[in-house]
This record gives sequence, structure tokens and C-alpha cells, in this order.
Amino acid sequence: AFMDAKRLGKRIKIARVENDLTQGQLAEAINATQKSISRYETGLSIPSLETLEKIVKVLKKPFGYFLDD
Repeated sequence: AFMDAKRLGKRIKIARVENDLTQGQLAEAINATQKSISRYETGLSIPSLETLEKIVKVLKKPFGYFLDD
């Protein structure tokens, strides 16, 4: 299924805020840049599966939370 970048981004942002993390802190935790987190959250780019797996782990949500409708 095609990933809806905007929806995925929104979910990442919600989960990040719930975990009380800044974009910078999330970026650091997954060894990325704050700019790339910003791009994921706004739907400008989609994280690779590998990166998404790291995000999922840090944000403590089931994988499906980010992908399901």
C-alpha cells in the first residue's frame, strides 16, 4: 500500500509530542538530523523503513500506529 506521507508525518509528530521529545531529541535518538525529522513530520519526505523502525522504537508505539488508516 502507498504510504500517505502527510498522515505518517502527523502520526510521528503526535507520538513525538506524547513522548515529550523535541524534533532535535528524536533526531539524536535515531542518529538523524533535526531537519530530516521536520521533513518527515510535514510529509515532505518519507523515512526509509530502517529509519521508521528506529522512530517506532523510540516513540514506543506499535508499528501499525504509523501505517494503519
